[in-house]
Amino acid sequence: MRTCIGFLPFVACFFALLSSGMWVMKVAPLETFIAFKSTTPIVLSMLDYMFMGRTFPSLKSLCAMAGITGGAVWYVSGDVKSEKIAYLYCAVFVFMACIEGGVAKDTINRYQMNSWSRTFLVNTLSIPVGIVLSLLTGEAENVKNGMDANGNALKFGNRGLIALVCSCFFGVGMGLFTMLIRDALSATSCAVVATCNKFLAEVVNFFIWKNHASLEGAGAVCLIMASGIFYEQAQLRPGETGFNPKTILPCIPRRVLGIVPDEEGVREGLLGK
Repeated sequence: MRTCIGFLPFVACFFALLSSGMWVMKVAPLETFIAFKSTTPIVLSMLDYMFMGRTFPSLKSLCAMAGITGGAVWYVSGDVKSEKIAYLYCAVFVFMACIEGGVAKDTINRYQMNSWSRTFLVNTLSIPVGIVLSLLTGEAENVKNGMDANGNALKFGNRGLIALVCSCFFGVGMGLFTMLIRDALSATSCAVVATCNKFLAEVVNFFIWKNHASLEGAGAVCLIMASGIFYEQAQLRPGETGFNPKTILPCIPRRVLGIVPDEEGVREGLLGK
């Protein structure tokens, strides 16, 4: 029971991230989603340094993140297909992605379980949340009345069922491997991987669907993903294993934070105790 309660913040952040991402995909091209998602490693690298016991990013990593930022700015400057409301949704998504990344890494560090157990627990705890969301969004009422989200008659064709089954299968696989990656890498590295693995999605989107950015926008997204390749994971500081309230914000003296310098587990910050 204690473990289930400990995973609830992770599940809540996951659903908030999923919902905000879906809203972005509804109102903006895939490239807009990728461009804004690419900025999450920059924020997470600072969170890793301040709260997760990681060292400050190396010069190579800073250059890689600068390239990511430059690509995002380049994309936004030439984005003519996204409305202003899309940028608002993107800002919410980036905020939730950073919160979810930090909470997920801290939860995995706190509860030592294998990746299958973590995936099963998160999916199980997500069931009641999904039911509540379906009631709040009116989806349950639409299904009850035999209608889809657009008010049309709900039809269960072979194509839709195959897509649903495949979605469930790949969703479980993605959840499992995401847990493996989050267990092995820092929150920032996970965000970089999540950005760079969108390359295949970008290729498919460009050749199959009509809702995609211009060639210039696609070039900006390619720059973002190429820059992410050169990111190097920041190492844990000596003696650190993850989040520790006694060693957060290492650039600030311990006394300023109200932490007793002689207390067991308190280490010197960059500016001393």
